[in-house]
Amino acid sequence: MIICKYSDNIFFMSDLIKYIKQSLGLDIVIVPLDKQQLKSLPLYITASYAIEETTLMGKRICLLKAKGADTYTPDLLYRQMLLVEQKITLPAVFVFKHVVSYNLKRYIQKGINFIVPMKQLFIPSLLVDIRKVSNTAKKEEKTLSPLAQFLLLYHLQKEALSGFTMKELSYKLSLSYLNISRAVGSLKTFGLCEQVGGKEKQIYFAANPKELWIKALPVLQNPINKTVFTDEYLSDEDYCRSGINALSFYTELNDERKAYYAVGKEGFQKLSITTDKQYGENCIEVWKYNPIPLADGNVIDRLSLFLIFQDNQDERIQIELQNMMEKITW
Repeated sequence: MIICKYSDNIFFMSDLIKYIKQSLGLDIVIVPLDKQQLKSLPLYITASYAIEETTLMGKRICLLKAKGADTYTPDLLYRQMLLVEQKITLPAVFVFKHVVSYNLKRYIQKGINFIVPMKQLFIPSLLVDIRKVSNTAKKEEKTLSPLAQFLLLYHLQKEALSGFTMKELSYKLSLSYLNISRAVGSLKTFGLCEQVGGKEKQIYFAANPKELWIKALPVLQNPINKTVFTDEYLSDEDYCRSGINALSFYTELNDERKAYYAVGKEGFQKLSITTDKQYGENCIEVWKYNPIPLADGNVIDRLSLFLIFQDNQDERIQIELQNMMEKITW
């Protein structure tokens, strides 16, 4: 992790080069991003940023130079950073002319790569790249297990689970003790909870809900395991509304005639309807965990909905998704 502070906020190319030289002792050359990589980025990204690249500490990085002030929220910037990195397989670093002081802390907490020339440089991904040489994580440890994610989202949205023993959680959520134990172990692996007490240890979430969500977000996954299609309609007790149907319920986005259903694996196996892998008027999402206990009525929960759409490239969806998140009372 690299943090450097200076007082000048002038935003010119020469200042950026000079700043890197002063703060890191490195000479860099900034060039346009490869054309093929540039074409792979969505239009709203290329319209918002002047996009170039350089080599820093022996690694190619993409520079996203904001054409205006920092008008995006930290959550949206984080999603944009991940999207760019996924598309071009290079670390993405935002370069701002100015960032209001309260956002600097939020960017750092969020793990966003950014440079404000002559003021601050924060690129945690470079440290992550260096650590990967000697500390490669196992694939199964890169994200929470589905059931661990379910427990976390239940704690954040339905009922605080701090103080429950694993036996009590097993009874409360109608899940096996072994599965609860594994889920709690997954949460502990990522530092999201602790267990306290004697023989019957209690689960304990130390962070407040919003801080816990932000901390957990990098290791959360899209809840959808697979999608199938059908021309039939499901009854209310079989499913939760999902997709655009759910987003239109929580926001001002227009709904679609197409129905999006969310069901757990066990619920899907009980459905006696005809489905197809590619064709059908309606979409059934088979989830990695049961969406019903988390739902708002028969609509999937907000946080799972966010995880479904967080990488969607439709700007309208991103705007409404952000509006939905900002209205959550943590």
